[in-house]
Amino acid sequence: MRKLAIFVEGLTEQILVRHLLQAVLDRNRIAIQTVKITGGHNVRMSFTVMRAAHVERNTDYYIMVYDCGGETNVKGYLMAHRDKLVRSGYTAIMGLRDAYPNFQHDEVPKLLKGLNYRLPQKKASTRIYLAVMETEAWFLGEYRHLRKVSGKLTPEFIEKHLGFNPKTENMEDRDRPAADMKAAYQLVGHDYTKKRDRLNAVIRKLDFNHFTHGLARKMPSLGTFVAALEGFFQEDMKST
Repeated sequence: MRKLAIFVEGLTEQILVRHLLQAVLDRNRIAIQTVKITGGHNVRMSFTVMRAAHVERNTDYYIMVYDCGGETNVKGYLMAHRDKLVRSGYTAIMGLRDAYPNFQHDEVPKLLKGLNYRLPQKKASTRIYLAVMETEAWFLGEYRHLRKVSGKLTPEFIEKHLGFNPKTENMEDRDRPAADMKAAYQLVGHDYTKKRDRLNAVIRKLDFNHFTHGLARKMPSLGTFVAALEGFFQEDMKST
C-alpha cells in the first residue's frame, strides 16, 4: 500500500482534497485520514484525528491529510513531521496553501521558490503547492456549480452585477476570490462561509471531472497540484 501525506492550510483545503481524491479514485482503493495539528514552537505539537481512515483488504493507497490551521504553518509542520513520515513508509509529501493575504500576484513566483527552497527529497518526493490567490478561485472557476445554488447564478449574471465572468476569465487572476465567492452567493440570497457544513455543501456541488481536466488546464496553480496527485497514482501503475 502506497502512502501520501498532504499538509493543507485549513478546513477548506482539507475538505476539498478529500472530496477530490474520492471523486477521481475508486473509494474502495483509497483510505483517507484527516488530522488537525496544533502547537509547535514552544508548545508541544499535538495531533487530533478529525476523520479516521477505513482500510479494507483491497485498499491500495493510504492518504494522510494534515490540517495545519493557517498558511504560515504548512511548511513548518511538514518539515517537523517529514522524517517520521518517511520512516513510516510515505513516498510522497505535499503541501497546499493560499497566497492571500500576505502576498500579491507578482510575488507568487518568489513565494513558491522560497517555500520549496532546499526541501529534502530523499526517500519521499516533497513539494509545496499554492492556490492562487485562494482556493476559492478554483471553486469560482468551476462556475457550473453556481447554477446548482441558483438557476440565476450564470456567468453573465455575475458579470453584470459584479464585473467579472468566471467562465471567460481565469479566477486565479482575482485578488480576493473568497470575497468574490461570497458576493456571488449573496446575489441570490445565499451565503458562503468557511464553516464545515457550508464548505461540504459547496464542494459536493463541484464537477470534479471538469475540475481535474478542463479547469486544470485553464488555471495553472490548480493544474500543477492536480498533476502532482495524478503523478503519485500513475507512478504506482508504471511499477506494476
